[in-house]
Amino acid sequence: MKRLLFLLVAVSFTILMKDNLIAYANEDGKEESIVMLEKDLVTGEETTEKIITSDDVDVLNANAYQPEGASPNIIIGDDERAPVPDMLLSLMPYSAIGRVRTTFPDGSGKLGTGFLFGPNDVATSGHVLLSNKGELPSNITFWFQNAGPIADLRGTQVFIPEEYRNKQSQDYDWGVFHVNTNIGNNRGYIGWTSDVSVNTVVQVIGYDSTQNRMLLAGGQVKEIKNSTIRYNIDSDDGQSGAPVVNRVLDNRMVAIHSRGLPAYLLNQGNKVTPSMASVLNRYRNE
Repeated sequence: MKRLLFLLVAVSFTILMKDNLIAYANEDGKEESIVMLEKDLVTGEETTEKIITSDDVDVLNANAYQPEGASPNIIIGDDERAPVPDMLLSLMPYSAIGRVRTTFPDGSGKLGTGFLFGPNDVATSGHVLLSNKGELPSNITFWFQNAGPIADLRGTQVFIPEEYRNKQSQDYDWGVFHVNTNIGNNRGYIGWTSDVSVNTVVQVIGYDSTQNRMLLAGGQVKEIKNSTIRYNIDSDDGQSGAPVVNRVLDNRMVAIHSRGLPAYLLNQGNKVTPSMASVLNRYRNE
């Protein structure tokens, strides 16, 4: 495993890189739309938007952008995560991955990982964006560790599936938010794809809450469910919201890391579904 991680880093260097009806379905049970709960972090206003889902290939697959120059988790056996060298932090996909801190109206807060999927658009886990009381944050900070003089970015709008807020369904444990500058035009942003299968080699890249640095680990997809995938890749607190990427497919995200499954000795992420892809497509470049 450690040899695999070393090779993956080496390749990166060489290429420089509550009972409301929320989801609507037709007679075949295929989901046709998803309701997103939206909060304006400037005014505090909350609204909802119904987004029509699509299985169009251009929605399910989106390119990355690379500018020129640019506990709920578990450890499975020995910790095989490797620090991302500082010399790679300015290269994609690492340059698009940052840290998320949310503060809620009751004063509580959470820390996780997030990643740019558009110029000012960040994706992360739903449970990073929702308090234990079911409240959306009053403040979101997004920043890049060891990024020099770049100021912390402020969240301006946040969006999560209403299904997750109402029922905390693991199938919808993801969300997105906008920040107050188009930082992705300088640092790049990550694309996505629904193309994933059992035994696909993927990586989880995110920030550990104790080591305070970016870590990566690679492994294989072991199980695929309707809305989630499970993999034998180490992760720990602070990495919720990290992108699960397929390095072969242009570093595209195939899932958003969410939690560990100790009973199975696996970790889990929410995979790119038509619902997620349609939401990402809707809010990218907004």
